[in-house]
Amino acid sequence: MLVWPAARGQSGDWYVDPPPASPLTAALAGISWDSLPPAVAAGEASRDSSAVTVLTARLARRGGARPIVTLEQQGARRSATVAAAGLWRWAFRGGASEEAYRALIAALTDWLLGAGAGRTERAVPVTLETPNGLPLAWRWTGAGEPRPLPVDLQGEGGLRRDTLRFDAGGRAELRLAPGTYRYALGSSTGANERGVVVVEEYSDEWRPATPVLSTQPGTRARAVARIGLRDRWWLFAIAIGAFAAEWAWRRRQGLP
Repeated sequence: MLVWPAARGQSGDWYVDPPPASPLTAALAGISWDSLPPAVAAGEASRDSSAVTVLTARLARRGGARPIVTLEQQGARRSATVAAAGLWRWAFRGGASEEAYRALIAALTDWLLGAGAGRTERAVPVTLETPNGLPLAWRWTGAGEPRPLPVDLQGEGGLRRDTLRFDAGGRAELRLAPGTYRYALGSSTGANERGVVVVEEYSDEWRPATPVLSTQPGTRARAVARIGLRDRWWLFAIAIGAFAAEWAWRRRQGLP
């Protein structure tokens, strides 16, 4: 059972701390907690001594930490409590914040449903787009140790079936040609993660550091020389002629 109280609790900027040891620590590993927007309020989590704290938050990053996500288990009955408001802003911000929100909800769902078949094999892409020439990175978010996970990628060139092989840190990489791909993780009949990833056409490594001008083959290079106005004698001749003509005109008019 997931309990998400409607009451806002104490308002303010509540910044989430890195998670302590809990059944969800592995699923939440790799998240950059300092980059997440704060929750707008924090309420009172469960006071039961058997409750396990998953996430804590501090008001304006100062003072004592307050539990905002806790887990409780009594026999076969499991419950999770989220005592924070405004976590939806993680998903609306996109990028790493959206992946953090998805990882938290997926981890809570997996724990509440228990170790059902096919429900603990989860992974999410670290970024939804990557430049050409760089691999797409994936992060293991399932329960237990990372293990190979099949993935189906549907692109313009058709369907590609591959396998994500995670290292000890729960990270896997997959190189793809430029394009847009719809992925499905898990077995083809029971995929539990779906989404879209993009490999861009461009790559920052291919951009020249400094533009260089060069002549075309078979033509001479022209040297550009700059000459100051004082070095052009004919300009002085024009100025002297203009002053002389003005002086002659004034004399004929009887002007001083």
